[in-house]
Amino acid sequence: MHERANITATATAMDADSRAASRRTLLVASDAAWPPVSGGDLRNWQNARALAGLGDVLVGSVHEPPLPANLSDSQITTLTLASAAEAATSPRLARRQTPIDTRIPQVALGRLLAAARDFKPDTIVVEGIPLFALIEHLRPIAKTLVLDMHNIESDLARQMMPNTGWLAGLFSKKKRHVRRIRDMELKSLRMVDKVWVCSQQDRDRLRSLSDGSTMPDVIPNGIPRFELIPDKLVEQPAMINGHPTLLFIGHLNYAPNIEAARRLATQILPRVRATLSGAKLIIAGRNPNRALNDLAALPGVKLIANPDDLSELYRIAHLTIVPLTTGGGTRLKILEAMAWGLPVVATRLAAEGLELDDGSDIDFAESDEELAARAAALSTDPALLEARRLHARETAARRFGPAAIEAAVRASLT
Repeated sequence: MHERANITATATAMDADSRAASRRTLLVASDAAWPPVSGGDLRNWQNARALAGLGDVLVGSVHEPPLPANLSDSQITTLTLASAAEAATSPRLARRQTPIDTRIPQVALGRLLAAARDFKPDTIVVEGIPLFALIEHLRPIAKTLVLDMHNIESDLARQMMPNTGWLAGLFSKKKRHVRRIRDMELKSLRMVDKVWVCSQQDRDRLRSLSDGSTMPDVIPNGIPRFELIPDKLVEQPAMINGHPTLLFIGHLNYAPNIEAARRLATQILPRVRATLSGAKLIIAGRNPNRALNDLAALPGVKLIANPDDLSELYRIAHLTIVPLTTGGGTRLKILEAMAWGLPVVATRLAAEGLELDDGSDIDFAESDEELAARAAALSTDPALLEARRLHARETAARRFGPAAIEAAVRASLT
């Protein structure tokens, strides 16, 4: 694996060179980027840190952060555009057109425009279609306006509704929402100078959506909390009687993750335990939905709500299984697990866009039987498990570490 020192040295050299350009960037997000909690926060924070390699960065968030910002990078300043009280009482900037629209108080727009006049950004980065209502107001302010599309929202919304069968007739309202989101995406593409997407797949989707008129830049999702991952591969705990501890981490009030967690606990784990009777499963994440409460009573299953320290979970687990069938949102957790040296067994959708090699970076499977079989095969072959750990960690650091993200941002803007 590339040593952390080499990665840090590369990032430092790039940092010294690129800050000379002194590009000032305003990044506008729905939720506070610091402290990063959800996938959106993590991407916004990684982008802010990469942009700080080019000069000063002001990160404005529509919503108030849960905790005061205590930043270690002097290049980055944060600004809350509306307090919780103001958000509750201020008139809205625009009527909501779709369920994904951010509720933007009018006071937030005034504060944002005043900050932009003082900061004088060269570049403004807007976090996705939920902030569509701000784009026309920000267009005149900066030379370069960037739309960072965390997802192709119309495609994601389409994925999460049935297209055939008797249920399809019940989703006419959602179909209207999909069309409205698509219209907002197309309007946004005509109003900005650059578009960022997370993967080559999303790049292809967006080019198709725009009939080839948009050429997005790929800014990959990076490794969450990279700075907290030890420099050397952490030694895994011994398996009790040769039986593994499996791990699933995700936002547990997000429908695709709820479905994946239930599938893991009720279908996949029992199949693993048929071979390895002492296998255990830890399901951990924010705000578990009530639909998951009964899982904790199942044999070998532990449910952890709102864990304070994910690093402890990565240290005690032997591998992670991600049986995602719809939506997105777990790719960051896959990268974090890989960087910790935790082998990953997943559906191809779960790792979509990461371009990982089956059998070296990750183990792909689709059915419950296949997912369980690949997990059991790794657990019963120490040499294979160790090889997967080493290769996954090297791939994650090389392709998704801070230096790789900064290089992608620099290439897009310079």
